Formats: sequence, C-alpha cells, structure tokens
Amino acid sequence: MAAAAALRGGGRAVSREVLQLEARGLCTKPVGTGTAPPPPKKPAQPAPEEELDNSTYKNLQHHDYHTFTFHDYVAILAKYRQPQPSSGRPSPRH
Repeated sequence: MAAAAALRGGGRAVSREVLQLEARGLCTKPVGTGTAPPPPKKPAQPAPEEELDNSTYKNLQHHDYHTFTFHDYVAILAKYRQPQPSSGRPSPRH
C-alpha cells in the first residue's frame, strides 16, 4: 500500500519530475537522442605474423608419454598416500 502511494506521489512530498526520472531508469529500451551514431572507425591493420620455429624447443621430457605413464606415477606416489580409514569391524565381504 505504501509503495502504491509513493508511486502516485502521495504520502511523501515527491514531485512528478522525480517520479518520471525514476521511471526512466526502469525502462528497458534506451531513449533516442535524435543524433546519428558516430561512423565506425576503420580497423587497424593486423600485425604481420611471425614464423614459428619449433626446432629450438628444449622441454622434451614434458612430452615423454606412453601407454603406462599414468600407472607408473600411481606406483611411484603410492607410498605417499594416506591409509584408508577403518571402522574397526571386519568387512562383510571377507
């Protein structure tokens, strides 16, 4: 009820201009200014592409993968794993 009274201008000393300005902020479409938009700027010339030289790449061990790479790391890191928690009761599957 108070919101409706505020929108009508009652309940507070609010001028119609203030209400209209607030209502314009709620509009979804922009108000036209009557002036034409500025002409689009010319795109800058793209920089010339440099040749890519892959022959000097030094980090070859990074790409040393094979079929068992994942399993090799699992075996290496197994000693650092935390043991699984136990409830103290024997497992029903044993």
